[in-house]
Amino acid sequence: MAGANDERYRDRTRERLLFAANTIVTKEGLGALQARRVSQDAECSIGTLYNIFGDIHGLILQTNAHTLQELGAVLVTAARRASDADLETRLNTLAVAYLDFATVNQLRWRAVFEHRLPDARTLDESYVEDRRRLLALIETQLEPAIEDPQARADAAHALFASVHGIVLLSLDAKLGPFDPAECERRVRFVVGHVVVGLNKAKPRSQS
Repeated sequence: MAGANDERYRDRTRERLLFAANTIVTKEGLGALQARRVSQDAECSIGTLYNIFGDIHGLILQTNAHTLQELGAVLVTAARRASDADLETRLNTLAVAYLDFATVNQLRWRAVFEHRLPDARTLDESYVEDRRRLLALIETQLEPAIEDPQARADAAHALFASVHGIVLLSLDAKLGPFDPAECERRVRFVVGHVVVGLNKAKPRSQS
C-alpha cells in the first residue's frame, strides 16, 4: 500500500512540475524556465524535480513533448478536414494550421526549437517518434506524387524546413513587421510551386 501511495504522490508531483513548467514557458518563454522557480511553483524541492526528470533538460523535453503532441493533434485534424481535396489544398491546409499554431502558441512553439541538449545526451525515442509522426503527415500527402520512400522523406523534410523558415522569420519580423496574411501568402507560394514542380516531374502515361 505504501508503494502505491508513493507512486501516486510521484505522479501528482510530476504533473504539478509539468504544469508549472508549461505555464512559465507559455507566458515567458524557455529562457525563464529555471529548476528552482519550477520547483517553487510546484511546491516541491529541486531534488524532487531531479529525481523525477533527471535534470532540467528532462523536464524541458517532457514539456516540449506535450507541445509537439498538441501540435500533432491540430495537424491531424487539419489533414482529415482536407483529406478529399487535391494535393496543393491538402499541403496548404497543413501549412496554414502550422502557422496558426505557431502564432497562437508562439513561446511554447519556439521552445521546441530553441532547446539544446548537452552533447553527451540523446533524445528519448518517444520524443523522436513524436517528431517523426509530424513529418509523416507530410509524407502521407506526398505519397501519390513521389513513389520512392527516401525521396518522399527528403521532400517532406525540405517542405517542412521551408514553411518553418518562413514562419520563424516572419514571427521574428526579419521580413518586415509581422503580418499573418502576408506570411500565409508566402507559405502558399512555396507550397504551390512545390506542387507545380511535382506535377511536372510526373511521368506521362503512354498512349
